[in-house]
Amino acid sequence: MFSDFNSQRFSMVVGSMMLLAIALFSSCSKDDHPTEDNGTTSTYDLLKPIGFGEKTTGGDNQNVSVVSTAVELEAAVSGTNPATVYVQGSITLDKMISVGSNKSIIGLSGASVSNLNRNENAGIFLLNGSNNVIIRNLTLLGPGAYDIDANYCDNISLIGAKNVWVDHCDIQDGIDGNFDIVEGSDSICVSWTRFRYLINPMAGGSGGNDNHCNSNLIGNSNNSATLDEGHLNCTFICCWWGEGCVERCPRVRFGKVHIVNSLYDGDDYNYCIGYGVYSNIYVENCAFTTNAARENALKDWRGDKDFNIKVVGCLGVDDIELSEGSRGQFIPTYSYNAFNADIVSSVLKDADTGAGPTLDINPS
Repeated sequence: MFSDFNSQRFSMVVGSMMLLAIALFSSCSKDDHPTEDNGTTSTYDLLKPIGFGEKTTGGDNQNVSVVSTAVELEAAVSGTNPATVYVQGSITLDKMISVGSNKSIIGLSGASVSNLNRNENAGIFLLNGSNNVIIRNLTLLGPGAYDIDANYCDNISLIGAKNVWVDHCDIQDGIDGNFDIVEGSDSICVSWTRFRYLINPMAGGSGGNDNHCNSNLIGNSNNSATLDEGHLNCTFICCWWGEGCVERCPRVRFGKVHIVNSLYDGDDYNYCIGYGVYSNIYVENCAFTTNAARENALKDWRGDKDFNIKVVGCLGVDDIELSEGSRGQFIPTYSYNAFNADIVSSVLKDADTGAGPTLDINPS
């Protein structure tokens, strides 16, 4: 039996937990974004998944929790029951975390998750067969590029994952890549997210590439048509591939990929966008603002396979349509707003409202 004193303490704890839950719910709307932007979100930011990922709902504000340790985070994102998980502070991992289905992982202001292992234990979030996942407002920190030729140790790895929205994140220094989408993954939206490399790459890895600052791979094999054909469909809107990125921004096989209002302002590109086997890419109103970006905007990785790529309305590169085969150029038919390329840099680089974890999300 509780004493009166213990009963009172218990009531106070329960009351505090209820107040925290109420505060969390009041700070986020039904689809996991702040109900009030207080002038701190861009007028161009629709605060919802666009295009191929538009059906993603994540945890839908169910089973709300706040986590601040690796153990808590791993437990909260497992399984298939809907859950909305807020990350508080800085969490350091010693291994990759598997994310289940029907999850929202949302960073409170200033939150980060890191894994600084420069070996096969690298990586942050693994979505293997997961469905309906949101990752928002987080800084994800890897150890720096090192081509160890290991499978699925990126900061985010999607393997056969469906309906995923990654929004307002800053994804840095993935060991093999920052964010790869492979093995039949589909219906993906990446919005207002920044990709970069700040740590010098390590040479001597078993994969043989001494400067493996390769950000985003979509489709990891030329010989996976049975798995990838008709999948790997992604929308990248208001994304920023900048400092330290060398390749794969992104590199595409098989998928229909829409890259709109995105920024390329780095100085280290071997190439920005790679069009590969059966890729079908629509590049719209993007800004290529440095010599390296303008001179290395596209690279042909298709071999002798069919492909389509169309570039329209971009700053720094001319309109162009390249095509081979009978599949026809993919042109987006879903609803979205594309602003002029000449303001992409100023919009995305705004420190308060631009790309990266700029959402003001607090527990109270």
